[in-house]
Amino acid sequence: MNSAMTRSENASGRTLSGRHVLFGLLAFFGVIVVVDSFMIYKAVTTFGGLETTDAYRKGLAYNDRIALAEAQAKRGWSDEIVYEAETGRLRVSLVDRQGDGVSGVEVKARVSRPATDRFDRTVWFTQTAPGAYEADATGIEPGWWTIQITANRSSEDDALYQARHRLWIKP
Repeated sequence: MNSAMTRSENASGRTLSGRHVLFGLLAFFGVIVVVDSFMIYKAVTTFGGLETTDAYRKGLAYNDRIALAEAQAKRGWSDEIVYEAETGRLRVSLVDRQGDGVSGVEVKARVSRPATDRFDRTVWFTQTAPGAYEADATGIEPGWWTIQITANRSSEDDALYQARHRLWIKP
C-alpha cells in the first residue's frame, strides 16, 4: 500500500466522504420506506378487516351452533358441488345417508373469494331433480372460490344443512 494514500482513498484514487455515506444511507432507507409503503397499501386495500360482522352475537349463540351441527351430523346428508364454466351454472347435489336425493329444501350459497369480500354474492338454487339443485353463477372468474351452502325447509327456519367448500375454477 502506498504510504501517500490516505485512509479515505481507495486504490482508484477516489475518496469516500461523509456526503457519500449520507447519500448511501438515505438511498438504502428510502428503498425500505418505498417497499414497506407498497406492502402496507396492498395489505390494507385487499382485506376488509372483518371476518364476521356480528362476532359478539355469534359468540353468545355458540352452544346453539354446536346443537345444530350435531343435528346435521345425525341426518347424515352429504353434498357435491360442480361448476360448469360453459353454461355458468353451479350445481349442488344433496343426498341422505342412504344415497337418496334430498328434496323439498331451499338451497342458497354464499360465493366469495377467500382473501377479499369485494366479489361476495349469494345465489339461490332451484330444484331440477330429486336432490339436484342448480343456480346461475355467471361472472365467476377463474381462481379459488369459497362456496358456503345452506339448506333449510323455509327461509325462516334454522339451517338443516351447512357446508363450506373451496372450488377451483380453471382459467
